[in-house]
Amino acid sequence: MSRRKNFRGGSLDDALSAACEGLRTRLEELHYDVVEENADGVEIEAEVDPVAVLGLFLSETFRAGTLDVTAHLSIAEDALEGELNGADLRYFTASGGRGLDALQYLSNRVLNRRLSEHLPVHLDSDGFKDRRAVKLQERAEAAADEALRRGAPITLGPLTPAARREIHMALADDPGVETDSDGEGFLKRIVIRPRRRG
Repeated sequence: MSRRKNFRGGSLDDALSAACEGLRTRLEELHYDVVEENADGVEIEAEVDPVAVLGLFLSETFRAGTLDVTAHLSIAEDALEGELNGADLRYFTASGGRGLDALQYLSNRVLNRRLSEHLPVHLDSDGFKDRRAVKLQERAEAAADEALRRGAPITLGPLTPAARREIHMALADDPGVETDSDGEGFLKRIVIRPRRRG
């Protein structure tokens, strides 16, 4: 998470302005506490709030695309979780959830640029990713069986990083096959081939 820093001004507005300038952030993205307030001015302790940064990014993205989608954000033990709802979710869950994965990737990139450390962003909608994981595991196992039956590689994809990870994990302990990603960019294929015998 970001480190809290102290800022001082003649008034609360002045201290907040100093914090926004010092942290290079907008007021809406700031979390602060008043440390001292007296005749000499106001001192605050402030930091960039990752939930606020992500919330603004997502709401502005949905508004720019005139999409009926909202995000409920919460901080879990190991992730900053976003649950998406709305009539236009189909644009994100179509094609195996490529849009959802791309939005999650962009969300993490936004926080990477703004904060030196942050929890990873996980976006989902009504358990979509769990259902997709089951389908991808079944697809991976079927492809592994076919690769062994043919004695030749089977290629799946192109797939997003999250979908590729599910397939790699599904076959990680399979002694008969090995997996590799193939291609450049966000979408890559996975090659499933019979494991070479030493």
